Amino acid sequence: MDRKIKLTALLFISMIALSSCATMPFDTRMITEVYVADFNSEDIQSCRPSDVDLGHSQAREFFIRAKLVNRRKLHDHYNHAPCYIEGTLKYNNKPCDWEIRAGATGHIACGNQTEYFACDSCDDLFKPNSVL
Repeated sequence: MDRKIKLTALLFISMIALSSCATMPFDTRMITEVYVADFNSEDIQSCRPSDVDLGHSQAREFFIRAKLVNRRKLHDHYNHAPCYIEGTLKYNNKPCDWEIRAGATGHIACGNQTEYFACDSCDDLFKPNSVL
């Protein structure tokens, strides 16, 4: 009986170790070919294109500066702006879609994996006529 418990515990620990290795950390240095495709607003009266007027290089800079957060933290601690820009990029040479909201939050979706971002040091990117 004691041996069976030890084997079960070893199997459980092995499964945890393997599952933690399955997901590699998201490295924003692997982001290339960022393309801004469109602007959308759920409330054009309060959130306009000028509120999230980022170019291609500024959108890449947003993801580089931003910190990774989980979806719950994004929901509970950051404002959900009603407008955003969206586009495509490559992450590790794989095509992905992205979105950046006027509240300095965003996400990157690559296949079935979505990474969420919040940027507390991106105010300069969201000011009109900012240059990078």
